[in-house]
Amino acid sequence: MVHLSDVSDTDTLSSSVWFKRGWTLQELLAPNNILFFKQDWSFYEDGTSNHKANNTIVRELEQATGIESRHLTHFHPGVDDARSRLRWASTRCTTRPEDIAYSLLGIFNLHIPVLYGESAETALGRLLAEVITKSGDTSILDWIGQPSSFHSCFPATLKPYQIVLPSRPLSGDPRPWTFTQYMWDFFSPTSLHAARRMHRALSDLPRAQFANFRLVLPCIVHQIQTITLIRVDAGSVTHVHQIQAVGLEPIEIALSKELRNTPRIRTTYVLIRPWHSDLLDPAVETDDASARRWLTRLEQPFRALLLMALPHNEYRRVASFCNITARPTHSGGILKGEVSLLTIV
Repeated sequence: MVHLSDVSDTDTLSSSVWFKRGWTLQELLAPNNILFFKQDWSFYEDGTSNHKANNTIVRELEQATGIESRHLTHFHPGVDDARSRLRWASTRCTTRPEDIAYSLLGIFNLHIPVLYGESAETALGRLLAEVITKSGDTSILDWIGQPSSFHSCFPATLKPYQIVLPSRPLSGDPRPWTFTQYMWDFFSPTSLHAARRMHRALSDLPRAQFANFRLVLPCIVHQIQTITLIRVDAGSVTHVHQIQAVGLEPIEIALSKELRNTPRIRTTYVLIRPWHSDLLDPAVETDDASARRWLTRLEQPFRALLLMALPHNEYRRVASFCNITARPTHSGGILKGEVSLLTIV
């Protein structure tokens, strides 16, 4: 039973602060049966014993929360589709800042120590570390905004997760190819052999893990050959760079600071594609058609992370305020990347 004290006869569910509070998210999702009451304790809508069985109200709930109806009516705690669960909480707030992380423990079915008094960034960082360790889901690393002091690959708040991403980088229709390029790149035995070799290397990688403030991330690494400062926009103090990485088309990114990369140290920065085992296809090893489809999907544009090399074979994410869309070159560019496990701090 939910008493919406700020909803009158003329209001809708979306006008209630109940849908902006952190802890009420699990109160909405957990029960199979729910009844909403208005200010005067009358039913929000009469004629039903369960508002989750009322299609009109479920549609209102979808609009008010951004949560799909299947989750509203049949919710299961867990770490699957982690980014969507983070998005549900991204527009909510809590009285204690650290509760924005603790209020999601039941949603993810996770257990971490609750340490009131720690910063909200640390609490959220510990939650995200547990999510990625349990799920291996690298989609939670795809965000734009202020980085956390807890770890460079995590955001400082949940706000970046408000953005709904398109489907996984390996889904969707492939971009246009000419018949000659397609025949040369994807039907040649050499390309198929290289694709299977990369597929086996990716299959051998463990999923992402977080321990001791270090993220061990499976990925495809594209070494950066050149970083060129194109211009500086004085008004916004923005440094526009062009990056040329192995196997990728040139990329322009705008940053608040200039990136420095000397010929003597050519691997100061790398572009990476975080990897998730769900994107593998066992049929690639035995079926040529499956190998061609997998390689075609692999060659689609993807969202890349820019990392800076540190001592002791560690890396740190930089350029978190800009979206980096990498496009492999048409001539098997993605196959020029290196399959690797990187340690990121």
